[in-house]
Amino acid sequence: MSHQVELKDIRALLEAGQFDYAFQAAQKIEDTWVRLEAFREIAIAMARAGRLDGAFQAAWEIEDEWDRLEVLKEIVEVLLETGQLDLANRAFKIAVQAAQEIWDALARSSALTEIAEVLMETEHFDLAIQALKFAIQAAQKVWDDWAFSLALAEIAEALVKAKQFDLAIQTAQKIEDEDERSWMFEKIAKALVEAKQFDLALHVAQKIRDALPRSWALRAIAEGLTEVGQMERANQVFYLALKATQKN
Repeated sequence: MSHQVELKDIRALLEAGQFDYAFQAAQKIEDTWVRLEAFREIAIAMARAGRLDGAFQAAWEIEDEWDRLEVLKEIVEVLLETGQLDLANRAFKIAVQAAQEIWDALARSSALTEIAEVLMETEHFDLAIQALKFAIQAAQKVWDDWAFSLALAEIAEALVKAKQFDLAIQTAQKIEDEDERSWMFEKIAKALVEAKQFDLALHVAQKIRDALPRSWALRAIAEGLTEVGQMERANQVFYLALKATQKN
């Protein structure tokens, strides 16, 4: 009776640096989840060791495109964390290419946004912005208005995290759902306050059509101005916030 390959066998081979044997053993696994996890761990281990082609080969053994994309994102993250920047750039391009092959535009936009978020967590903002620009292109092909608004909101929020405020504002402006657009402008305005960009924050707050999020944004701006000692201007903005509340 032949030995059934288990995940512990794969891990033992990886710990011993026997990547090729681990790969061959994983190919014999029949259980879908165990096989997925085996190839995921092989891909990550090989990426960590700088064997990017082998890592890609392991990732492509994963049949489900979403699971495969998750592993590709992990490969990028590991390479960035270990300072293998040239390999990380290669892996980033492959991950983006895999995401762009997703047929559904909303899913494609979401996948690209997730790649950007991984990059932002490791403070590689240039690559993150590239991914978000691809995400915007994908979102523009979403036909359903609500789904289109949802995709743009996710992208705008990621752009705010990357402190790409101008592009975040442009993206939020395209959100068709009025409530979603108002809440996103509120988030952008508050982020601008944290960045001490009060003029731009006020400009964004004035774009908010819904009274409640506009009043909250204006209140945040006024509080920010108070913290930096601009009392006269803070009082003016507090007054605008109060007026917005009364209109609600």
